Amino acid sequence: MAVSGTNIVSRIGSEIDRKGLKRTDLYEIVPSGTLSNWKNKGQEPSAYTLYKVAVFLNVSVDWLLTGKDSSGLSQNENELLSKYRRLEQKDRDEIIGIISLKIENSKKGDISSSTAAG
Repeated sequence: MAVSGTNIVSRIGSEIDRKGLKRTDLYEIVPSGTLSNWKNKGQEPSAYTLYKVAVFLNVSVDWLLTGKDSSGLSQNENELLSKYRRLEQKDRDEIIGIISLKIENSKKGDISSSTAAG
């Protein structure tokens, strides 16, 4: 996604919904009219305001601007990596096996979502 006020507001809204936060708490940081101006009038947020929103949402400013963080990973990829790191090694190995099987099946044209029980 390109950097634009519309995309930033969309990412903010998605993250608020995903985390079950209250929009009214966000409005204490950024008034709803300001968000509307970013989205509808093409106004650009200040760096400081983006930083305050990033802290509130616990995301990076890079993610707010581009949908990716400085590592180039999306929010979903970061979440997946974070969860993977909390697993024990045997569970990590199992996950890698499942992913490898999915990739192999997709190369064969098998679009089934089922995996063999282990």
